[in-house]
Parts: sequence; structure tokens; C-alpha cells
Amino acid sequence: MKRSLVVALILLGALIVATAASAGTIRAYIADFTVSPADTANLKATLQRLLATRISGDGLVTVDTPAEADVIVSGSYTALGKMFSLDAIARNASGKQVAAAFEQGEGMDALIPALGKVSAKLKGDLVQHSAAVPAASVQAAPPVVAVKAPVSDQIIKAPAKAPVSDQIIKAQSASEIVHSEGTPGWSSQRISGVLSSIATWGTKDILVADNGGIHLYRPGKNLAIITEAAIPDRMKILGVDAVGPEANGRVLVFVTIMDRETISSRIYALQNDTLKLVAEDVPYMFRSLALYGGAKRLYAQQMGRNEDFFGDVYEAAIVDGGVKLSNPIKMPRYANIFNFNMFRDESGKSYLTAFSDSGYLLVYSDSGEELWRSSDKLGGSETYFQRKDADERNTGTPFRTRFIDQRIVVTEKGEVMVPQNSGFFVLGNMRSYSKYSIVSFTWNGSSLEESWRTKQSQNYLADFAYHPASRELTLLEVAQKGTFGGKGGSVVRVLGVE
Repeated sequence: MKRSLVVALILLGALIVATAASAGTIRAYIADFTVSPADTANLKATLQRLLATRISGDGLVTVDTPAEADVIVSGSYTALGKMFSLDAIARNASGKQVAAAFEQGEGMDALIPALGKVSAKLKGDLVQHSAAVPAASVQAAPPVVAVKAPVSDQIIKAPAKAPVSDQIIKAQSASEIVHSEGTPGWSSQRISGVLSSIATWGTKDILVADNGGIHLYRPGKNLAIITEAAIPDRMKILGVDAVGPEANGRVLVFVTIMDRETISSRIYALQNDTLKLVAEDVPYMFRSLALYGGAKRLYAQQMGRNEDFFGDVYEAAIVDGGVKLSNPIKMPRYANIFNFNMFRDESGKSYLTAFSDSGYLLVYSDSGEELWRSSDKLGGSETYFQRKDADERNTGTPFRTRFIDQRIVVTEKGEVMVPQNSGFFVLGNMRSYSKYSIVSFTWNGSSLEESWRTKQSQNYLADFAYHPASRELTLLEVAQKGTFGGKGGSVVRVLGVE
């Protein structure tokens, strides 16, 4: 009887401690900011990210979805002449306002200090409000159920090796790592602006994209601008791909463009250092891929009224000025035009690999069954588009955000190469990466094993291309993100991988 009483008291004490600990942590979801006048400098996403970083801590944590949150914080930025007003409101799950703060200022230099004051005021009010709310009675608490931790939480990873000066780190076995000097590579000069996409086609020329359009560069002592094509301000480039050159030297350039909430892509012909518009308002998303490490071909997929990626991925060709689709490839769960590739094992059996929504690398059988999932997150991209969210009542936001995944490259040797962006700040729809590596995997019959990775770079990798003839990677890095007062900067690197 005494033992039972002691056990009961211990369990009761644990429940009280757990309840107190839960009551002491406030989970906040930072919703999209509203910006007036028009959001010309991506201020909406920047303010959302900055508020999330500053409001965290001291008993308050930010979460990825409204469903996880105790409070939902919404903010607005309004500019009137030289003055601005920064306002934020926090509401609980029932929609009742529990905290509010605002600051005014003049000019962009005063914006970040004002944001710091708003976040501090909100945090103080939320913590004070949480302390004033009485905790639920212990008797009313639901029964305690033992929950098994996710598999990823049970994995104990080996300590990372210290950085080395070599470009490629090659894994020989689980217990042996050797360093290959490889090709030192080449880096361009700093290019003004934050570039988002890159395309190559076997020559030294490089085509890159940013918010303003596409730009053709040619390497020499430095990268020299050759020609460019602009797009309207309302449009956003999601990716750029190139196919060719043809016998006459012409290269076809496919620019996947989001115009408001619909796909309105463009096709250019690049010939004699001139970009000529061949077609516009094309309702397809494009990607050039070398499936199974073979010849690079063009593929296309549609966007649905409600689905961001609709139906099969098709092989695409330009016939009589139009897009002809053939040879459909059925996409398993998570896979889409931007994030998949295919490889074969030694027996010739086919597999499809793609990224999950959470950033894990997946391998599917030819029947669509998931066979393997990476233990670490890979990929990682800051390029995204937004569409109206039909489930706004549950999500708490009028628009949903969809990120364009990184390319997956399958080489002529059967390697599966993917980037791994990481660092600085990644929380739901707010991302800002600061370092990356390229990782190469090989299939052992049951899983993908890492065979080598590049030395970690202290930049964000926006996009990359692979050249099978020279075994080189062309890497598009963002060296400095755009800020309120600057355009940021990018760099192109070429790296040999043996």
C-alpha cells in the first residue's frame, strides 16, 4: 500500500512538473506581413523572418504551422512619405487579441531598431499574459501515453571531421576517409545582385537568372556580360534551362515563369550572341534532365487549378512553334518536375529519386513504392512561389508558399549528386541558408551510400549544373543576401570532381 502511494505521488509530481514546463513555453506562429505600398523589395518575407528570430527565446518559441501554435502573430508595415508605422498583433487560438505593439520611424535605417522594440514588447506582454492564465487542473489532465521518439531522434551521428583544404572528401569505407586534391577549380568576380538559377549547355557560356530577367555571361579573365532579356516586374523566374546547341549553333532557352498565380513561361532562341523570344505565356514548367546519366532532354509539367504540380511529367519538344508532349513519367508522392531524377542499378533495374517536402532524399521503386529515405536533410532552396490558400481558415494565411527544390543529378557513372544547403536560419517558410556542400551517393542495392562530398563553402548554393564530358560542376553561389540598402552579390564557381 505504501509503495503504491509513493508511486502515485511520484507520477503526480511528474505531471505537475510537466504541466508547469508546458505552461512556461509559448509557441508562436509568425504569419505573413502585409506591406503597403506594394512589396517591391521582398520586405514582407524579410520582416517575417526578422521578427521570428528576435521574438524567440526566454520562454517563447516559434513553430512552423498555425496548428502547433498557442498564439498567431500578424504584422503590418505601412509607409507614408518618409515615415513608416510597424504594427504587430498576437491572438490566441480562439482569435482573441492577447498582445499588441507598434513603432514609428523615418527611413530604412530606423526599421530594424523599430522591429526589435516591437518584438521585445510583444514577447514581454505574451509572457506576462501566459503567467496570468491559471494552469489546467491536474485532475483534468489527459492520461499519459508513452510515445516512441522519431527514428531520426534516436540516431547518434559520428562527430564531423575537421575541415580540410582539399576540394573533395572521398569516403573509402566507414572507418577510412582520404582526401583527393581534385581540380582546384575557378571562381568568377563578384556579380551584383542575388542570382537564383543557372543553365549551361556544354560550352563555356553561362546563362543566369534573377528577378529582372536572364543574362548571358562568357568567361575570360572575368565573366563578361554578352546579352540579356528582361521580364516584367510582376513576373518571377522559377528556373532557367537550356537545350542544345543544334547543328546551326542555336540553343533553346526555357525560362519557367510565375505570373501572379499562373505559369507563363517563355522560350528564347540563343544564336549569334542574341536572345530572341520564340514563345511566351507557355503554360508549362520546364526542366532539362539527364535521366539515368544519359543525354540531357527537356521535360515539362503543368500546374493545376488547386495542385501546384499537376499530372505526369512529359518529355517535351518544340514542334511548329508549339510544345509537343510525349513519354509520360508518373510522379510518386512528393516528386515533381523540379526535384526528381532516375537511375539504374548494376542489373539494369530502374529507380526514381526525389526530395520530400521536408528535405529528405527518397528512393522509389519503378512501381512507386518508397524504398529508402535519407537520415539527413539535403537540398534546400530559397526560391519559391506563392498561391492563394483555399484552406486559409485552418492555416491562418491567405497564401501558401511552395519552394522550388534543388536539382538532382545522375551522372554517367550512376552517381546521384545533390546539394546540401544549411546554416543560419530555416523555419517553415522562412529560409536563409549560409553554407553548402555537394554530396555524391551510390546505390548499394538497398540504400544510397555517400561516396564523396565537396569541401563546405560559406555561401548559399542557389543552383548548379554538371558537365559529364569534363566531370565539372558549375556552381551558382550567393555570397551576400540582398538587404534594405544593397542588392547583394553572387559568384560562379567551376569545380572538377575527378
